[in-house]
Amino acid sequence: MNSQEFYSKWYNIYADKVRISENLEIVNQDREFDRDGIISSMENFSVVELLKFLKVSHQYYLSKTLPEIEQSLLHITGRYSEVQRMLTSLAFFFNSYKNRLVSHMQKEDEILFPFIDGLVLAKKGELSAVEVSFLLTKNIINDFEENHDAVEDELSEVIKVLFKLSSTKNIPLPFRVFLNQISFFELELRKHAIIEDEVLLPKVKELEKRLRNQM
Repeated sequence: MNSQEFYSKWYNIYADKVRISENLEIVNQDREFDRDGIISSMENFSVVELLKFLKVSHQYYLSKTLPEIEQSLLHITGRYSEVQRMLTSLAFFFNSYKNRLVSHMQKEDEILFPFIDGLVLAKKGELSAVEVSFLLTKNIINDFEENHDAVEDELSEVIKVLFKLSSTKNIPLPFRVFLNQISFFELELRKHAIIEDEVLLPKVKELEKRLRNQM
């Protein structure tokens, strides 16, 4: 099994727990979804399982979802008349947004997730007392929450503008494909954020608290 197949397997296993409708008409009419349902569907997963889901989601977004959206952008570029330049320009917002999103994920992959891995090892008794003490001197969770970027909200606002414009213009098929892709991606990011912020982090805080009490 290659890495892409591994990512897809794990992503699908866990994403199926919180999957919502993939009907574009429903997405257009009602962009809300069952937040409480997502939380209740995931709250019985362990910290290890939740962390694996989030790591695999990052890999899936970076290796599959974002490249596919970029291909759609390339297909749009330079192919349409001046009347559609505004839409093309707005589409290229995604390139700038993508860079911020990748940076956001990298910070989690390089700082937050390794810290949580360390807490899990400490809980299992696989770290020395000195290592646990050093780990707990870090304020990773507090720093993360204080500097957390709601990147999914930024994309949501741009999508609203794009859909408003697309309803009044003769939109080419490649642009509709692009709208479809970023709409589903934005919903996935919102689910991802809920699982991270409202399911994983409370569990991690409780784990960190127990470890501090044992010191």
